[in-house]
Amino acid sequence: MKLAVFCLARPTFDVELAAETARSAVASLARGGAEVLGDATLLLEAAMVEERLADLAGQDLDGVIIVQATFCDAAMTAAIGKAITAPLAIWAFPEPRDGGRLRLNSFCGLSLAAHALGKIGRRCGWLHGPAEETPDLAALLGTEDRSPASRPAKPGTAASLACRVGLVGEHPAGFDTCAFDEAALKTRFGVDVERIDLTALFDAAKAADDGRIRRLQAEAAERLEGVDALDGEQVARSLRCYTALRDMAESKSLDGFAVRCWPETFTEYGCAVCGAMATLNGERIPASCEADMLGTVGSHLLQDLADSPAMLTDIVDFDTADDTAVLWHCGLAPLDFCDPAFAPRATIHTNRRMPLLHEFPLKPGRVTVARISQSRSELKMVVGRGEILQRPMSFTGTSGVIRFDCGAGAARRALIDGQLEHHVSVVYGDVKDGVEAAAAAVDLPVLDLDAAR
Repeated sequence: MKLAVFCLARPTFDVELAAETARSAVASLARGGAEVLGDATLLLEAAMVEERLADLAGQDLDGVIIVQATFCDAAMTAAIGKAITAPLAIWAFPEPRDGGRLRLNSFCGLSLAAHALGKIGRRCGWLHGPAEETPDLAALLGTEDRSPASRPAKPGTAASLACRVGLVGEHPAGFDTCAFDEAALKTRFGVDVERIDLTALFDAAKAADDGRIRRLQAEAAERLEGVDALDGEQVARSLRCYTALRDMAESKSLDGFAVRCWPETFTEYGCAVCGAMATLNGERIPASCEADMLGTVGSHLLQDLADSPAMLTDIVDFDTADDTAVLWHCGLAPLDFCDPAFAPRATIHTNRRMPLLHEFPLKPGRVTVARISQSRSELKMVVGRGEILQRPMSFTGTSGVIRFDCGAGAARRALIDGQLEHHVSVVYGDVKDGVEAAAAAVDLPVLDLDAAR
């Protein structure tokens, strides 16, 4: 079997571990009998992928394996999917839940990439397992469509999806999961979008009253351990972003925000806005990373149904032996989500090394997850339920171990085979019926995770 191999990574993650993982995975492919075209070199930018594609021109390939050495945007994967018609699969790698840095975030990269391939009409095989295992290449590159089926939503007393959301900047390139159709959002869901330039956010943050910022810094130190140990100026910048967003919500009558949270907040302004958005989430002004507009709309719906804060999160890990998954985002969870047995603390962004972020494990309890999905360019509502377990903190930032009602294996298959988005919204409580009623009111079919097999 002649295989083209692409090892994709982003330099903000643990490049040394990624390189070691890529070498092991490529060796496993060769050990399984494949003729490997390409090597374990980490491809960190589009030009490197284009060079590899040029080298492969004219080759009669049996398949393509993308080694998801770290999380990265999906632009390189989409380019590969467009350039090569042979069957394609993505290999992602688990990480130990040891409370440390999420060093690779490989599974989330698989999720983002699978969604992007679905948007261009490409299915993909996938593997989530150790780099040392020898994959079954025939099964991995099979072309059977295993995507879960949607069904009509169940009518009921419906909460409205309508809201008014501030879009701060644009979603990052290669994040097709965060794209949206503004006209359809307005006509079908009643969602108004207020576009706000990133420079307007930064200018408003810089103009915040110094006394107000000192008061907020003192309040943050009271509710979060470790604030005083962080860079005070960077903490102040993060709090200035909070005041700017909070004031915009009031002056522009906004129900939530979708914020381009990187790289410019780090590279141009000099702080992380995760803590600012976590505070807004706690105040029931849902704020989503990566300018994910549909993510914010979903969080707004969940908080209205549950009458409590909601947040947007990644699903970064599955462990089928333990029958659990991990919900994580850098430090976006509101304090309402904190396990009461844990003292919430302040921290820095694990990749960019700037404050302000929340850090704690999520409290145990019943939750509902939901997502307005555009997988394969078809609108649908994804909804399911699970239980957050009382477990130690899986990774730095805010994370929670969830046991989906359908089980970890079925949830993972639904997510990747369905080529769903890498973000879901989560709220404490069982509001699945309300989510379905809201979907029925706007004629959205439902992908029911509880029924996944």
